[in-house]
Amino acid sequence: MVNGTHGRKWITKQKNNIAFSFVIEANCKIQKLEGITIEIAETLVEVFKSLYNISLEIKSPNDIVYKGKKIGGILTETKLSGKTVKYIVVGIGIDTNSQESSIEIDQPTSSIKKEFNIEIDNKKVITEFCNKWENKLLKRIGG
Repeated sequence: MVNGTHGRKWITKQKNNIAFSFVIEANCKIQKLEGITIEIAETLVEVFKSLYNISLEIKSPNDIVYKGKKIGGILTETKLSGKTVKYIVVGIGIDTNSQESSIEIDQPTSSIKKEFNIEIDNKKVITEFCNKWENKLLKRIGG
């Protein structure tokens, strides 16, 4: 279980959905990271388009949706030292293969399997995302 924004909970069964977190040791000025959450969302949308030819949408700043139904989201938390970001923790959750919603919210929810009737290879999606995101991140903060 993960706590999302506004105290909402996101619960997943490991084999059905994507749920992972990672830490970025940034050590850069906060300005270099403006819009990072939306860029992560854009990268996820690109991955699903390239791997499965499906078009997901972004509800700014951190939701992945399809036809107004929430399918996933991104949470970011930063640790600052003065005006320098020391690190960022990024959490990503996407309902991919579930038949029931994992998200407790007051809006319609769904999963990729329910919407597109396809089975998602979660490891492949995570791998592709990490490869694409690493390249974008290196351009953003250097490395």
